[in-house]
Amino acid sequence: MASLIGVLAIAGGVFWLEAPGLLKRKRVKEMVWFVSFLLIGTGLYGALTLEAKLPNPFKLLEIMFGWAA
Repeated sequence: MASLIGVLAIAGGVFWLEAPGLLKRKRVKEMVWFVSFLLIGTGLYGALTLEAKLPNPFKLLEIMFGWAA
């Protein structure tokens, strides 16, 4: 649980450092992408920390490209 709190603190710190500059330069699209990827990364790491069962990402590639297993 401590590692999850640590990751949330680091993600908050990264947001606190990066967001004001992006907003000041009026980079709305970049801000949206930044927040999206930060939330996705933090959520995935949080799920791994809490030992949630995550699917194998290679299965998605198999579906997309039709590779035989």
